[in-house]
Amino acid sequence: MIFIDRFLSVYQGWRVLGASFVCAAMALGFTVYVFGIFVVPVSAEFGLSRADANNGMIALQLGSIFMAPLVGRLMDKLSARHIMMMGGVAFGGALMLASRTNSTWFMLLMLTVPLTFGYAACGVLGANTVVVRWFSNRRGRALGILALSTSVGGMLSQPLTAFLIDTFGWRTALFQIGLIATVGFLLMATLVIRNRPTGSERGYQKEFSDPGRETEHDNPADISAGQGRLWTYKELLCSRNFWLLSIGIGLMQASDQALLASQVPHFQDLGFDIKTAALLASVKTFSAIGGKVVVGYLADKVDLRWLFLCVACANIGILAVYMMQPSFAVLLCTVAVLGIAVGGVFPVWTTLISWLFGPRSFGTVMGVMMIITNPLAIIALRVIGVVHDRYDSYVPAFGGFIVIVLIAITLIASLKPPSGDGDEPAIKDAVK
Repeated sequence: MIFIDRFLSVYQGWRVLGASFVCAAMALGFTVYVFGIFVVPVSAEFGLSRADANNGMIALQLGSIFMAPLVGRLMDKLSARHIMMMGGVAFGGALMLASRTNSTWFMLLMLTVPLTFGYAACGVLGANTVVVRWFSNRRGRALGILALSTSVGGMLSQPLTAFLIDTFGWRTALFQIGLIATVGFLLMATLVIRNRPTGSERGYQKEFSDPGRETEHDNPADISAGQGRLWTYKELLCSRNFWLLSIGIGLMQASDQALLASQVPHFQDLGFDIKTAALLASVKTFSAIGGKVVVGYLADKVDLRWLFLCVACANIGILAVYMMQPSFAVLLCTVAVLGIAVGGVFPVWTTLISWLFGPRSFGTVMGVMMIITNPLAIIALRVIGVVHDRYDSYVPAFGGFIVIVLIAITLIASLKPPSGDGDEPAIKDAVK
């Protein structure tokens, strides 16, 4: 009874954060993190090249271009819980149906439409949108904790998926993953997720009205009102910061997505079996947890542009080591050490959106931003597959991604702080 009383006395935002954490972990863990593990067995069964095998990840990115703005707007206008419930059913159903088809086109259709709806609703977009609404003074910390979900999801899903494929085959493994995801999403959305806090919530005043927690990245209007204003599409498209952030993050995401899809096949090309390759990927994902904790903490205290520089340099380091094709010991040390900083990309990204545009528009901004970021990821996924088919190696592509990350650093460094009301000075006149 004492435990229950203490649990009920906790600010509801922390329980919402926990449920959002689980949802994002499953959405990311069972898609982008495990995709590479399916590449070799699926390619072998259907006779696909590596470039064509990457069409699955391309389908996910392509579908997200259309689904992300829709889901983002729905999250800002309707009940987040209901949207996440529908997303959970769509996500798991798509994977279960894909596991039973012999048509690659039907499989791609499942990945492009229902899976991407669930991926957006229950993943990074949906989870971050909900969490941003429930936190103000500790928003950077909350987003940093939430960012751990992608690493935790990847850390757990990769060895689990490798085991299931090795034991039951890729079709049964995919069906089981879909079933687990459906049940998990529905439980979290039904029992815990709530749309936004009210003034009557225990701990609301402390979270949204304590001036002692204000930081240089907080919008004063956001601190007092808790949500800020709603940006229009026209205002976003006229925003210099929006384009710099979208393209900069898009280039970083392009490198990350291509690496995630290709690192397990790359390890297998080096002679490692599927379990060892998944282990290396899992260690990298595990090490990213520490980075996300640190970056989430620093996001409330230091310049976010410098934080982005740090995590980008870590990405460059990993790409450089992968190009050397070293031994298992060197690879293990590399992913264990540099993965710490790589994990900071998500908390920097989400905190930058909140800082520049405010929490009320978070879903809209992130959804529209994905229209720009996802095509860049699609191009990178196609390119890395084509490069492998031509040179029988991913190494030349890794070198190109180093250049891309350097460009991303330059763009994010060019971001300008917002004015007091959350607008860029030049944008007000442009919109008028």
